[in-house]
Amino acid sequence: MQQFVGTSLKKRLYLLVLAAFIPIAFLIFYITEEQKAVEEGVILQKAMVLAKAMANEENQQLESTTNLLSVLADLFLMIQGEAERLSGVLDNLRKQSNGYKAFGFLDTDGRLLVGSHAAGLDKNYRNKVWFSDALKHEQLAMGPYHGEHIHDKPVIYFALPVRDNSCHALAVVFAAMDLDWVNRNIFKQLAELPKGSRLTLLDEARGMLSYDVDDGQWSMADQISPDLRHKIFGRPSGILVASDENGDAWIYAFALLDSPITNRPVSIVLEVPKAIALAAPKRIFIRNVVLLVISVSIALLSIWWAANAFIIRRIRAMVRASREIAAGDFSVRIGKLGVQDELSHLAGVFDEMAASLQRRTARESEVMASLERSRKQLRNLAAYQQEVREKERIRIAREIHDQFGQSLTILKMDLTLIKKHLPEFSPVVVEKMASMAQVIDEAMKGLHTVTAELRPVILDDFGLAAAIEWQIDEFRERTGIDCRVSQCDAAPDLPMEQATALFRIFQEILTNIIRHAQADEVMVRLEARDDELILQVQDNGRGITEDEINDSASYGLLGIRERLYPWNGTAVFEGRPGQGTLVTARLPYFPKGEGQ
Repeated sequence: MQQFVGTSLKKRLYLLVLAAFIPIAFLIFYITEEQKAVEEGVILQKAMVLAKAMANEENQQLESTTNLLSVLADLFLMIQGEAERLSGVLDNLRKQSNGYKAFGFLDTDGRLLVGSHAAGLDKNYRNKVWFSDALKHEQLAMGPYHGEHIHDKPVIYFALPVRDNSCHALAVVFAAMDLDWVNRNIFKQLAELPKGSRLTLLDEARGMLSYDVDDGQWSMADQISPDLRHKIFGRPSGILVASDENGDAWIYAFALLDSPITNRPVSIVLEVPKAIALAAPKRIFIRNVVLLVISVSIALLSIWWAANAFIIRRIRAMVRASREIAAGDFSVRIGKLGVQDELSHLAGVFDEMAASLQRRTARESEVMASLERSRKQLRNLAAYQQEVREKERIRIAREIHDQFGQSLTILKMDLTLIKKHLPEFSPVVVEKMASMAQVIDEAMKGLHTVTAELRPVILDDFGLAAAIEWQIDEFRERTGIDCRVSQCDAAPDLPMEQATALFRIFQEILTNIIRHAQADEVMVRLEARDDELILQVQDNGRGITEDEINDSASYGLLGIRERLYPWNGTAVFEGRPGQGTLVTARLPYFPKGEGQ
């Protein structure tokens, strides 16, 4: 069976289902992007909370450390000559103070005067920045966040000048604070960050410190690109996505740290690998996409099954029945198609239509058969009438020729005999006898013309080709129209019925030319080719029209066709306005004795 052309119903149903899932797919992508934004917002909020917590923690540490160093400065003024006593106080203070690794006093040249025991202190701090800043600015100074260690532990040095009553600096008291202890309260929050995350303290010049969540240690911050540093310090807080030198994508959430210790712009930057930070949205997205694919697959399978079970199979039955009806088999029926629905109703209507068509076709077949019988009877009657007419013409022509011809011949012979044996007649009698002889000659001439019109003797004696040439001469002499033969093959030994039919057709064509063509030249061609006799007559008249060819009242053309019908012959009429008409009659011929 021929397949459906174009987009089938099943494909359109598939497209409809897929179109129904498009909003869901967009919703999944939208929710995923929303979740990514939420995760990034959480990271940014975490960075801002950490910045605020670190600022509060540093503020408290700065205040407590300043007070502690002030107390030690007063103690130095009180017992500055008792080094052993100061050393004991500092050692006890280190043991009792959590987070401090060492305490000590330096002279104005940076040499260690006294310090807590087992602190691993250096002997000279002359080159330390925090020492120079304390003497220079005569106020509390802080060391850098990196590079200072005691027993391999990162520390931050705080220094305060010891001044006498005249504000003259006598010494510098310092305290080394454990860096991990400084931000001990934010470690719990740092522990909640994803694996692979880092916390970086960043100033406009370079990174200060970096805290790695995986190993829980502070270290020197890696160098951050100038472009990224510029974007971070371009606004108080925000979030950026950038790739490192290895091509790994990172999320940078940053917030300005209002640090009372550094006394310069510092940002806290929370660095989280993008793949880890957005792992949850990605996992949810994959889960949703998988669920969507499963739902679409189930929907498509359902459509496939339902379409085949309830639609396609039934439609194919209708199409198959329609094709059989189109092929002419009106007895086909679709029958029941399962459940009673619109398609079943349509099938019922289709069966009713097929039954009606079958009844109508049966009636039409009967009518057509009756019409064909009538048409055949009419054609047989016409053929019989033509045959009877030709026989009657032959009979009349022979009777006229035999009876009237003989009578006229006898009269002429008697008139001649009287003229020879009787004495001289008077001039009047002689003239009358001559007139009688002339009348007899004209009567014989008219007799020959009538018999030729009824049945040319030349057709029976010499055949079709000779009869056509004789008819052309008669036509030219009678009408004055230039009628010539371009080709006239010797016609085969035709049965008399075929020769007569083609000759009468030729006569009818010439009659139509006289009546309608308005022509002054006619060309005739008779050709025998491939068991077929072809007669062509062309004139240069006005040209026959299509309406005249198809006119049911054109009895001459209808007679030409009907004369050819018994022998399966054809007649073609071609007319061109102002250029004449061409009539082509084709007659399959049968040699005498073979019949049709």
